[in-house]
Amino acid sequence: MLADLVDVVIGVDTHKHTHTAAVVLASTGAVLAETTVAADPDGYQELVELADAHGGLRAWALEGSASYGAGLANELGARGELVVELDRPARPPR
Repeated sequence: MLADLVDVVIGVDTHKHTHTAAVVLASTGAVLAETTVAADPDGYQELVELADAHGGLRAWALEGSASYGAGLANELGARGELVVELDRPARPPR
């Protein structure tokens, strides 16, 4: 279980122009912080700084790491961060 390996998980919902993230305490699921940043290198840096402010071992859970989250996934991978790909939630037919 991921909660046995890390202290916090940073969940990121990626979009074309922005990424929204929540820092979650792995042991309880408590949300420690939330933010929305630009989907660009400056925004990626903001996310890393937010994660750094919460210390401990961490993992990043990204939705869309092969599409809108590709830039962030590449940046985090280059930094040696643990990145987990999340499947997009099933959406009901329209």
